[in-house]
Formats: sequence, C-alpha cells, structure tokens
Amino acid sequence: MNTDTAAKRDEALSFLTGHNTGILATVSREGAARARLVYYACDDAFQVYFMTFANTRKASDLAAHPHAAFVITETEVPRTLQIEGQVTDLSDEAGVDPALSDLVHTLQSNAKFGAPLTRFDPSTLKFYRITPDWVRWGDFTLGRGTDNVLTQIDPGGN
Repeated sequence: MNTDTAAKRDEALSFLTGHNTGILATVSREGAARARLVYYACDDAFQVYFMTFANTRKASDLAAHPHAAFVITETEVPRTLQIEGQVTDLSDEAGVDPALSDLVHTLQSNAKFGAPLTRFDPSTLKFYRITPDWVRWGDFTLGRGTDNVLTQIDPGGN
C-alpha cells in the first residue's frame, strides 16, 4: 500500500473510531429500503458492531437479507465514510466478543439519558457485526476531482 493510501486509510479509521452513531440501511423481506440511526462500536478492520431487539424491523430485515450499508458523516467538516458488507448475527457468541464491551460502553456514555435501548420494552437483544466488502472514504475538504475526494479503502489494510 502506498503512503498516500495508507494515510487515507488511517484517516478513515480514525474517523470511524471517533464517532459512535451512524446510519444503518437494510432491505425488508418485501424489498423496501429502510434506514435508521444506530449506536456502534468498531475494530481496526472497519467491522461495525451494533445491537437491536429481536422484535425490531432491523432484525427482521437482516434475517431476510444479511447485507447492509452503513454511513457516518459530519457536516461541519465535510467528510463521510460509507461501508457495505455482510451482517452476521453474533448474539449466541456475544458473551465472548470484546466488541460487545465497547458497544455497551458507548451505549452508556450519555449520563443524562442512558442507553437508548433502555427506553424500549424488554425483549431479546441481538448483537450484529458488519464485515465490510466495500469501504469508501470521502474527504470533501481536499482539492477537486473524484480521485482527490473519494478513496476506496481496503478494510484489511493491504
């Protein structure tokens, strides 16, 4: 990987780890597109971890179509990270996954309102991982032209 590509990968990963909410897009059984805000944790391979309840439309969508898109963005400094990939239900393995503790910490970070999941009726929690097969970093603070602004990132670092 050349120096410029490695630097952009590092910027994109720093951007991902520097945020804790993003937009998750799924497709329903009937083919309807759906998007919603989720809290997340991540790792150095651009894998994104999130939770939801088993009785939500997210869980139903992912059972039907285990592929999703995920976007993190800023408006003050125009940058965005787009991820597409396969979604794996880790609910049965959640107790041994270190990303779960990171995610729980993120969910508890709002001292005033608590974790968003605590506002819903109790149900079975589902724990998911998006493993990216496509990642694109957009830094709109840079020069002109697609090659300067948009960079496809290899999540594996190669």
